[in-house]
Amino acid sequence: MNERLIVFDGRKCIRCHSCEVGCQLENEAPPGIQLRRVKSRVKGRFPDSDERFISTACFHCNDPACVSSCPAGALGRRPDGVVEHRRERCIGCGYCIQSCPFHVPQVSPTQQTMRKCSFCVQRIDHQKEPACVAKCPTGALSYYPAGNAPAGRAAYGTAERLHMVYALQEKPGEFLLPEPVPLNTVTGGQMWKWLGGMIPGALVLAWLWNRAVNTGEEDTHA
Repeated sequence: MNERLIVFDGRKCIRCHSCEVGCQLENEAPPGIQLRRVKSRVKGRFPDSDERFISTACFHCNDPACVSSCPAGALGRRPDGVVEHRRERCIGCGYCIQSCPFHVPQVSPTQQTMRKCSFCVQRIDHQKEPACVAKCPTGALSYYPAGNAPAGRAAYGTAERLHMVYALQEKPGEFLLPEPVPLNTVTGGQMWKWLGGMIPGALVLAWLWNRAVNTGEEDTHA
């Protein structure tokens, strides 16, 4: 299967935030959660300053650390390269947040789950563009359902087969993008982290169970 791709072109972005709004509405993101973010960088001093923009979201890594670290199976990499979040399975543990090298996932206090860019699977599975691409008025975001982006311009993440890549006018570090592009950092010791995180909850449940048993015995003897 072809792997899908979104390319951001920094020369065309005007920071209108249309991609942000389209993404929020399409994916029902609650207040305070931004699944896509438009950031700016100012170089130089007024009146000779120059401002550049970048629209960022989940990179949909080829070897996603978030998938490796999720104990609930709420994250999975599809054959088309999309890292899908199954919200109905999410337990809000936050392990994906700890493992993501790009610090993409966010916890929604109101929805009590993790949230991140979904690549608008509800749209692309019906041959539609992702909402961010569809709403961009300048073509700064382009969608390639077959992954065949035009050659000729280097983009951050292409060599690492990220599915959200960035053709920038400046060095990636200027936009706080890590260099080199980080790979999966989850190790075999992740299971011990999961177990360690479950211990406090197990102790609380054991205490509640013991208290309920003792209360029941007292009522029986009363």
